[in-house]
Amino acid sequence: MEMIDILIMVFSMLLSFMLGTVAMLFFGGRTALNYLLVRVSRGKKVLLFAKTKFGWRTLVAKKKENTLIWKFDKSPKITNVVDGDISRYMRLDMIFVDADKPASCIKLKEGALYPEDFDPETYSHLLVRALTRPNPDGVDELKKYIVGVLFIVLIILFAVIGLYMKLGDLAPVVASAVI
Repeated sequence: MEMIDILIMVFSMLLSFMLGTVAMLFFGGRTALNYLLVRVSRGKKVLLFAKTKFGWRTLVAKKKENTLIWKFDKSPKITNVVDGDISRYMRLDMIFVDADKPASCIKLKEGALYPEDFDPETYSHLLVRALTRPNPDGVDELKKYIVGVLFIVLIILFAVIGLYMKLGDLAPVVASAVI
């Protein structure tokens, strides 16, 4: 295997990783980005679910000893944390806080993963409805066209690279047959 083959393989792996990440952020929205930020932080940040007047929002909070520092509507908030307030689910630290009373977190019952008024089924249904609702402005159609054009360009790019590699393999054979 030549060096160019290894570089092409590494480039294609990086490209597929980036396309997967972009697709996840495109369809998952802000919650997926916050999840990734907390996951990459290696325990320095916490996924914070803030209860607002209009529902739940996900935010990222930084851990500083017994406090969490986070921003809500561009204003900094500080939440005091005692042992057991931060719940750990699937190796991810998360906490529930009322945005109107950010000084302390919402206490969870023993063994509960979320507060009583947090309905994960409704939250999931709202997310699905928001993702699948038609947009009256026609912006969704534009997004579909852009994604389709990018997909076609990507396929053409891979075909050109493959054709170039095949022609590069055939060039020595053709040159030796002519001589």
